[in-house]
Amino acid sequence: MVDRQKSGRLLRKEGQVRVKRGLFYVLFIVTWIILFRTFLLGSYIVDGRSMEPTLKNGERAVVNIVADLVRPLKSGDIIFFRMNNETYVKRIAAAPGDYMMLHQGYLYVNGERFSDQQVDYSKLTTISDPVIPEKCYIVLGDNLKDSVDSRAYGCIAERDIMGKVIGHFDFKLNE
Repeated sequence: MVDRQKSGRLLRKEGQVRVKRGLFYVLFIVTWIILFRTFLLGSYIVDGRSMEPTLKNGERAVVNIVADLVRPLKSGDIIFFRMNNETYVKRIAAAPGDYMMLHQGYLYVNGERFSDQQVDYSKLTTISDPVIPEKCYIVLGDNLKDSVDSRAYGCIAERDIMGKVIGHFDFKLNE
């Protein structure tokens, strides 16, 4: 009888240890997910058509918040940034140290044509030095005809960049 009571207590104690261990693991994982989400990854909704066909209006983009710490941002990267309390998404056309030139309606970055779309880049001529300054980025939408970008507001300061897009997806629940 005494042995049964002891074994019952041992089983209860062992069960309590398992529950505590399980709770610890769950809390550990949840904490890491929160830290990962807070400091490494962000998620933003694309608002507008300026990045079509790459990113469509209403799609959700996954953003690496620390991308520029791992590898410097470069021409071709898609970024989210803040300006005037608004969030925007655009493609980097020219990064710090890049050489930018306008010729016959086309933008050339480091000697290569940035896009096959011929549009008005005349406002980019307000940037006096053809070499992009440190901590400054020229950004353009992929849909150049429907994009307000560096052609309108000039350089984007590095401090205003929220992160680099590393993926995107769309939820269509009713299709």
